[in-house]
Amino acid sequence: MFGISKISPPLLLTFFLCTGLHAAPLETLSLDFTRELTENDKTETITGTLHYDVKAARVVVEVTEPLKQIMIVQEEVLEIYYPLQNQAFRFTAKGRIPLPFVESIIQSTQAEYGLTAIGYSLDRHEIADDVLYTYWTPPEKAKNKLGAVILGSRADRLISTEVKTSDGKLAAKSYYRNHTKLGDNYIPMEVTSSLYGPESEVLEHEHVVYGNPQLNPQPPPPILQFEIPVSAKVKETEW
Repeated sequence: MFGISKISPPLLLTFFLCTGLHAAPLETLSLDFTRELTENDKTETITGTLHYDVKAARVVVEVTEPLKQIMIVQEEVLEIYYPLQNQAFRFTAKGRIPLPFVESIIQSTQAEYGLTAIGYSLDRHEIADDVLYTYWTPPEKAKNKLGAVILGSRADRLISTEVKTSDGKLAAKSYYRNHTKLGDNYIPMEVTSSLYGPESEVLEHEHVVYGNPQLNPQPPPPILQFEIPVSAKVKETEW
């Protein structure tokens, strides 16, 4: 089941980087994707299309393989609908749910990647092999929960993020490649992420390849307005 446990853990760790777009002309964005998630030496491949409504901060993911699903994420609610079975799950969280598959895209279009907006401060920077590395420290009130963040950029393109735990250990690392320009932003078409355990071991590895980007199509894709049919059996769970 493509449920709550399969939302990219590396992106769950970095969701606090994504708090809103900066004056970008993005209104809606659609992308095909192929996602490979490796965990415990097993790899799962998921393909489909994601649709993102910037103003509503709403993501609708149409999964085509390995089984048909429609996933809707908006604020604190995640809904997963199985059209063939006409069944659905609704998860309500205590806080904002990360937007699956699109967090890295949002992050790459933000001024200072959203860090200053949530209280992070720039500690220092350095340049190595034409890459600008910036080191960010979390707000004082959150230092017992959040660690430092290191961003790497080249030619105004975000190419890497590294997230530390509050005690300085590596928690997650992501790389962004094959950028394409959409509007005013360079969007990475390939993202690889790894989630690390307490002994620096890789717990999960994710590779996502995007394609066929559609910026602000007119009219917007109808799927962005999708609602679970009233006839569906819905199981509700607090997360």
